Amino acid sequence: MVILGAGLAGCWLARLLAERGISVRLVEQRRKVAGGASGNPAGIVKPHVTRSPAPAMSFHVAAHSCLLEKLGSLARDAGKAGTDTPDLTPCGVLQLVNDGYPASPHYASLDNTQATGIAGISLTGNALHFPDSGWLNPSALCRTLVSHPNIVLNTDHTVSGVYRLAGERNSRCWRVCVVGHHDICASNLVLACGSMLNRFEQTGFLPIIAARGQISRFRVHAGSPVPRCVISGRHYVIPHGDTILVGATFDRNVEDEAIRSLDHERNLAGLRATLPSLQVHRRPLDGYAGVRATTPDRLPIVGPVPDRVQMDVVYADLKHGKPLTHYPALPCVQGLYVLGGLGSRGIVTAPLAAKLLVELLMDRRSATWEKWGSLVNPARFHIRDIRRGIIRRS
Repeated sequence: MVILGAGLAGCWLARLLAERGISVRLVEQRRKVAGGASGNPAGIVKPHVTRSPAPAMSFHVAAHSCLLEKLGSLARDAGKAGTDTPDLTPCGVLQLVNDGYPASPHYASLDNTQATGIAGISLTGNALHFPDSGWLNPSALCRTLVSHPNIVLNTDHTVSGVYRLAGERNSRCWRVCVVGHHDICASNLVLACGSMLNRFEQTGFLPIIAARGQISRFRVHAGSPVPRCVISGRHYVIPHGDTILVGATFDRNVEDEAIRSLDHERNLAGLRATLPSLQVHRRPLDGYAGVRATTPDRLPIVGPVPDRVQMDVVYADLKHGKPLTHYPALPCVQGLYVLGGLGSRGIVTAPLAAKLLVELLMDRRSATWEKWGSLVNPARFHIRDIRRGIIRRS
């Protein structure tokens, strides 16, 4: 098994496959794992919730539970081996809200007085409380995930293209062309390369939208109140010793990863609007910028790469309202899969997305895939276009 991309998506997939005894080759163009958007020093762990029940919310709640389960498993394995593992800092998360949310088992709705009491610092409004949430270091997590004897990591490997080998016997084999290195052959190839996911000929139609994000670290003034938990609103605030991390900016179609002074200023302004009583030194200690891969519906892309030419033939009359259940199985490119589009919620969604793909790769269409497969299937965007009578060629 070959996986391109050693961010959260690729690292989780490699680990889950390795734990099932499958040898994995993880190929990364940068010089280390988590060199892109997954390289943040801290990120929030909490489920995404909506005011009204929706499949997307159910998916994110399930993903949050899956992450907590997998982190517990990693901690137990590390304990047996006598090694360290990046822990979740379970300080809880307060999500600031303007309007009320309905009662839910997934959070507690608090008024301003209650929220301020939990935060230990004055808040400007009401909040949702997620007591079993917090933050973790995704970069450290990725390093832990790839530490397994069944995983071979190749860093500093820039892939120029992937091609299916010609010939009847090798029709399911893929050649990965690596600049300055020998080509790599794989019977099953997974593209998990973040914002580069649609840079290949076979996946150019996927609606990946690059979105740059920068976080900033500021030192807290002595004597200033500091939040006891993560605060999430238009900006988020993560307490870390005598510093706080503030983020993140969000700029679509921007792929520059250089740290910008202007974005530090934007984060500082966001901090002051979120927690006016928190006093920090104006000059940032450091920052981190990465380019996230987002999708139009803010859900991951997980599964086999669809064969769009065959889809246009098989599903030609979908626009007349005929249900998908009346059609043959989805035409796919054999042996080629994608795992990406995690956006700013990848810390939470990556383990469940990887688990779904593992089940497909191992030919086990479990109840989990049956429940979530249509929600994350890479073909969903093209199916919507066919239904609307839109045919895109790219």
